[in-house]
Amino acid sequence: MTQVRFDPRATLLVFPCTIKYQDVRTTLLALDTGASATIIRESSLIAIGYSIDSITESVSFGDASQSHLAPKVVLKSLSLADARVDNIEALCYTIPEEYGIDGVIGLNFLRHFNIGLDFEHGILTLNRVR
Repeated sequence: MTQVRFDPRATLLVFPCTIKYQDVRTTLLALDTGASATIIRESSLIAIGYSIDSITESVSFGDASQSHLAPKVVLKSLSLADARVDNIEALCYTIPEEYGIDGVIGLNFLRHFNIGLDFEHGILTLNRVR
């Protein structure tokens, strides 16, 4: 079981997460139960060794206002505290700096866990699905 504290008054639930490919980097990712895929800022993917120009597969995804085409990569792992998923797909997307995040944790990560959000105490609980 993994438990991570968060600010229950925050407008976004943002967590430090570790992404791994050739290198390792800590990124700030927002928890997004409405996102089917995990999305990572392009500069963070470059920092762990991806050459954006060499990515050959792209995926279409939509948000509340429009559709986007984004390169798809496979991370060696994505971890939120000690909750880790290996060989996870992520979409590469340009996220404006003013958002203060490096991406979002989508359902392709979250569905590996039973999730509890305790807003009274500000605790996210992740229990691996068996």
